[in-house]
Amino acid sequence: MKYWWVNHKQTFNEELSGGYIWSPKANKNGARNQTYINLTLASTGDRIFSYANGEIKAVGIVSHLFEEKQKPSDFGKTGDQWDNNGWLVQVNWTMLSSFVKPKDHISTIAPLLPERNSPIQKNGNGNQSCYLAEISIDLGSRLLAIISNRETAITGVLYDLEKDANENEIEHDIKQLQIAETEKEQIIKSRRGQGTFRINVEKIESGCRITGITDRRFLVASHIKPWRDSDNTERLDGSNGLLLSPHIDKLFDNGWISFSDDGLMLIASNEISDILQAWKIDSNKCVGSFHERQKNYLGYHRKNIYRGT
Repeated sequence: MKYWWVNHKQTFNEELSGGYIWSPKANKNGARNQTYINLTLASTGDRIFSYANGEIKAVGIVSHLFEEKQKPSDFGKTGDQWDNNGWLVQVNWTMLSSFVKPKDHISTIAPLLPERNSPIQKNGNGNQSCYLAEISIDLGSRLLAIISNRETAITGVLYDLEKDANENEIEHDIKQLQIAETEKEQIIKSRRGQGTFRINVEKIESGCRITGITDRRFLVASHIKPWRDSDNTERLDGSNGLLLSPHIDKLFDNGWISFSDDGLMLIASNEISDILQAWKIDSNKCVGSFHERQKNYLGYHRKNIYRGT
C-alpha cells in the first residue's frame, strides 16, 4: 500500500463529489509531469490525502486502476488551459469532520516531505506545480495519527473502504475466469450475501444467534471467513456463513466480536461497551453450538479478523 497527496484546489468539489481524481497527461507545453504520471502508478487500496485551500479535508482509497479519460465535463470552464486527454483514477472518499492544516504541524511534517515533487513547501505553503505526490509511509502514518486524534473512527472507515476496493479487484478477476457464467454470477452474488451462498447458509442457520430475529427479510448472510480471503468453494459454502442482524454483522465483519467454538461471544475491546449497551446486547450470551466445519471457519475469524487476543 502506498500513500499519496493530491493538491486539487480548483477541482476539489467536482472530484470529491464524483469519486475520482483526474489530470492531463502532460503540461500545457507538452512537457512530462511526474505528478500527472503518478496517477498511472496508483494501485487499488492505496490511500490518498485530499488537500485544498491549505487544509487536508478528506481521505480516500483508490478503488480502481487508472483509465484514459477526457477531461471530466463537470469541470466546466475550470482547466480550459489543460490538455483534454488525461488519466482518471476512481477514489472512495470520506470527508473529515475536522479539517487538518498541515502548517499547524509543520515541525513534524516537514522532515518527512519528499525531496522531489513535494506537495507542500518546507514552510507549509502549497506547491502549485504539484498535483499527485507520492509520500512516504512515515508521512502517511503521521498524517493519519493527526487525523485520528480528532476522529477516532477514521481507522474503521478506511478499513471498510479498503475492504471494498480489494473486493472490487477480486470481483474483476473472477469475471475473467474461464468458468461458466452462471458460476461466476453466484460467486459474485455471494459477496453481498445473496444467491446460492445465502440459500446454503439458511439450510444451516435459522436466525440471528445474538438478537434472536428469525424473520429473514431483516437478516444478513455474513461470511465467517471473509469473502475476500476465501477461495471460490468457500465463498459458496453455507458452513462459512451466519445469519446476522445488520448491526451484529457490522461488529462481526469488522472483528469487534467473534465466537468461541462452544458458543461464547468474544468481545474485542471495552471500546465498544457503550455500543453493546445501547443495542442491549448481552456480552455474556452463549449463542449455541457450531458444527465442525463452522468451527474451522471461526478459527480463521478469531485468528485473522477478531481484534481481541
